[in-house]
Amino acid sequence: MHAGPVQTILIVAGGIIGSHLPDIDHPKSAFGSRVLPLSLPISAVFGHRGITHSLIAVVGMSWLIWWSLHYVRWQQGFTVPLVVGIATGYLSHLAGDFFTNSGVPLLWPSRRRFVSPLKFCTGDMREYLLAFGMYGWSWMECLRMLK
Repeated sequence: MHAGPVQTILIVAGGIIGSHLPDIDHPKSAFGSRVLPLSLPISAVFGHRGITHSLIAVVGMSWLIWWSLHYVRWQQGFTVPLVVGIATGYLSHLAGDFFTNSGVPLLWPSRRRFVSPLKFCTGDMREYLLAFGMYGWSWMECLRMLK
């Protein structure tokens, strides 16, 4: 895929936003604490790492954002890169949580949690190495898209 500078910025911005969205269910998270009127009820109803950490949430959130931007007639040609970035960021968050001891309920409402055999505790050095690797790969992809 080739993207111009504006589309690349939208993909990266969307990725940053999307990578924080799953933690809207945790009022003490960096993102959840900034949107407490949304975070508190979501946390009360679903708990942490519930519906917001599932594949249905990725699809639902992506569709909701796409529909909202389409409804307000946002700049044509900018919606898809932003939504692709948000979905990619959201999935990267779920991928990171897949490696934690708690895992993720990808098929919510099923209570089954998917956990990597190579798991670690949140805040562990391995978590930071995984995140660093994902950031590095993301930037390499951005540079490749700009060529």
